[in-house]
Amino acid sequence: MSLFRFIQISAALLVSLLVCSCASVSVRKSEKLLAKSPRKLPEKIFIKPYTFAPGALRVDRSGPSLDKFKFEFQERMTRHLVTRMSRYIAPAEAVAENAPLPKGNYWLVTGQIDRVNQGSRIMRSIVGFGLGGTKMEATTIVYDLSTKPPRPFLAIETVGGSNAAPGALGAAGFFIGDVSSLLALGNLLEGAKSGVTFDTVRSSREITATLSEYLYQQKVIPYEEAIGPKRSGQWNPASWPFRQRPQQLPQGTVTVKPVE
Repeated sequence: MSLFRFIQISAALLVSLLVCSCASVSVRKSEKLLAKSPRKLPEKIFIKPYTFAPGALRVDRSGPSLDKFKFEFQERMTRHLVTRMSRYIAPAEAVAENAPLPKGNYWLVTGQIDRVNQGSRIMRSIVGFGLGGTKMEATTIVYDLSTKPPRPFLAIETVGGSNAAPGALGAAGFFIGDVSSLLALGNLLEGAKSGVTFDTVRSSREITATLSEYLYQQKVIPYEEAIGPKRSGQWNPASWPFRQRPQQLPQGTVTVKPVE
């Protein structure tokens, strides 16, 4: 293999990694709401559908089509949270918005979708570089159900989407030959799948990771079992796409806001 060919392939792989990282959701902020938060694993986690903030949806739908979009969005978000939390935290169960909840060693996870911008799948796939990117922002509140009324003890803000990845034309412009063709095809597929559907997957992953980090900081689970979220503004390629560990020291990762 010639030196030029080696450099060409290496550069293609590097751009591919950057593309993967550009379609992402991270935790903008996590905040303890109680001075004394739960310090043991819950027996079960109940997940209620997230609501939508006024004006949160920027999508090309209206009427019954918009209602269907909102319902399916809530269902996907709930389903992904149930799956991930059951795997990494504790058994999780989806419940209806008006469902009664038991008192005991249980948690309730719910929240609000603050912003959903569906972008343009065609522009993401073909051009990229920010054109057609999706955007999703959500606020998650976790409640302790051991008291009446339930006490909120953790707030999590997630933000992200598919914003800056180059599309097929953008990637093809970097290289000449077979490598560019493969990379352009990969970016075309990446842009096609990087919609709000996948933003719910990524958001549920970071919300679950934040809860895992919280349990580690409360000394409920060991470091070896914990997973940590991606934080906004923190570049840590060594841990992507592998399971990321929380910071060894809890200081600075979660702030405490005493109950007023």
